[in-house]
Amino acid sequence: MPEPVVASGILQPAGTWGSFGLDQVSGVAAMFKRRKVNKDAGGLARTSWKGTKTVLLAVTGEKLYAFAVKQKGRNWKVEGQFGVWNRSDLDVETTPGKLATKVVFDVQPTGEHYELEATTVGSAGFNDPFLAAIAA
Repeated sequence: MPEPVVASGILQPAGTWGSFGLDQVSGVAAMFKRRKVNKDAGGLARTSWKGTKTVLLAVTGEKLYAFAVKQKGRNWKVEGQFGVWNRSDLDVETTPGKLATKVVFDVQPTGEHYELEATTVGSAGFNDPFLAAIAA
C-alpha cells in the first residue's frame, strides 16, 4: 500500500453471530437471516453453509482498503482486494454489542452501503485498534 497502515481489523457480515444462534433453533430461519446479512454486507463478506467469509479492512491516514481473506490455521491469507475508498468520503457508525461491534459505512459519492461486525468477545482486543481508528 502506498501509505502506512494505522490499524486493521477482520470483520464479517453484521448479524453473523445472530445467525449462528438462530441455526440452533431453526436451520431455515438461519438461512433467511444469512441471506439478509450477506445483502447488508454489500458483497464485502458473506456467510454460507461452508462458513463465514471475512474481510480485512485496513485504515491509512487517507484511505480505507478492503481485502478478501481466508484463515489458514493460525494465520490469514489475503486473496484479493475488494475496494479502496477515501476516508473523507465515508460516513462511519460503530455500535458496540455483546459479542461484536457493528460497523456500518456509507460511501457518499457512490451511495455504497456496507454493514459488517468486528468480533469483540474472546478476541483479546484484536479489533480494538481498528475500531478506534475507523471511528475517528
